[in-house]
Amino acid sequence: MQPKLDDDEEASTPRMDEASPLQGAPPRGAKRVSYLVPALCAAAAVGAVARRTTASAALYGQASAAPCTDVEKLEISKYTITSSQPTADAAFAQRVLGSVDQSYGGDGSDDPAVYEDCLVDGKYKMRIRKQTIGGGGHTMDLHFPYSQVTPHGPLTVQYWDKYQANLNKESFATDVFNPFMHYSLVMYTPDLSYIARKLTNEGEPFLARRGFVNGQAYYTLVVGSPTGKVYEITSPRLDEGIVSVKDWSAAECPACHVPRTYNKDQLDAWWYDNFGGDNFVEREETTPIRVSIAVSSVDKVQRYWATHFPALEVSVWESGTAKVASANFHLASHDKMSIELEWVENGHDFGPMKHTVSDFVAYQESVKEEYAGPNIGWTAWYDRHLGVAITACPLDEYMKAWDAAGGGGPPPGGARARARRRRR
Repeated sequence: MQPKLDDDEEASTPRMDEASPLQGAPPRGAKRVSYLVPALCAAAAVGAVARRTTASAALYGQASAAPCTDVEKLEISKYTITSSQPTADAAFAQRVLGSVDQSYGGDGSDDPAVYEDCLVDGKYKMRIRKQTIGGGGHTMDLHFPYSQVTPHGPLTVQYWDKYQANLNKESFATDVFNPFMHYSLVMYTPDLSYIARKLTNEGEPFLARRGFVNGQAYYTLVVGSPTGKVYEITSPRLDEGIVSVKDWSAAECPACHVPRTYNKDQLDAWWYDNFGGDNFVEREETTPIRVSIAVSSVDKVQRYWATHFPALEVSVWESGTAKVASANFHLASHDKMSIELEWVENGHDFGPMKHTVSDFVAYQESVKEEYAGPNIGWTAWYDRHLGVAITACPLDEYMKAWDAAGGGGPPPGGARARARRRRR
């Protein structure tokens, strides 16, 4: 039985993972396993898979210079992050961020917000909960997939979800930011007061912080889902007396948490365009403005994008103890607005940790090395990715270059961008 993978969920490249081995990870010379999409459910049912026998080193021929890659316009359509509890994460996003069930993508009989497949012994081995964030037709998708038919490695998605959720629990109890919180989706609202009151009344834990851009204050609540997914809700307005707020410290990368592309008036206008009306008091709707990704090497991030997506302008800068690479992607549903992406390498000593961000990134790489390769295989960790649409080139031009570079070249840690040609 073949899983019903849509454009956003089917396997495609490039993949962007950090390339540094984790001690105790499977050796590079170990045999790999090929997980072919049509056989996923069958493999789960019988507990066996076919071994990889060949690699396709030149599947797409030689790479050639293509002018379209130099003028490419990259668009972001979705944020996908694997979750061991897709339903709980979707419920959290609805309650805290104001997300809604995805209302498109079904075939008329399916619920487009829920995907389930690979039924084995009465349980689905593949589940996805699909949300939409933003409004007014200018949305971005937020997907929570959980696959038990693609390899996780010895430390499962559930293991890492529990580890990061426990880190966040300690952070909220001590009011101390932890480095895994740099994996976050950042939302904007014109006035944070209503959401702050709501979360306080509901007993939802959070960090409350303040930063400044050109004298303008921005207030941020950092929240964590049941599986450790982190979101920041930011705004230039917050009534006094609701929460106790601290300024971002140097160890937390102050400039990582404030808007850099648009000012308050522009962001307010964008929010109004999404949700309507000119009254933002007592409103809980939020709209995405930034994706943050923790990495162990900003230099690798910069080299990757310069090599494989030369049209993207990547800036490298520092804030506090962090080195940061950042770029803007157009929002696929509204090409006049951009979403900020940032990759954060935070050099602060956060004290003893069972696993660091570098360990997590290297672990994902070790699973990829064992079970996947250029245009072959898939792991559960590939379901931490961004949906990137390209508008100028056919995918073939990129695939030639990726193949010639060995499948994507030195990658930027912990996230995968999967490009698909946008239909015009």
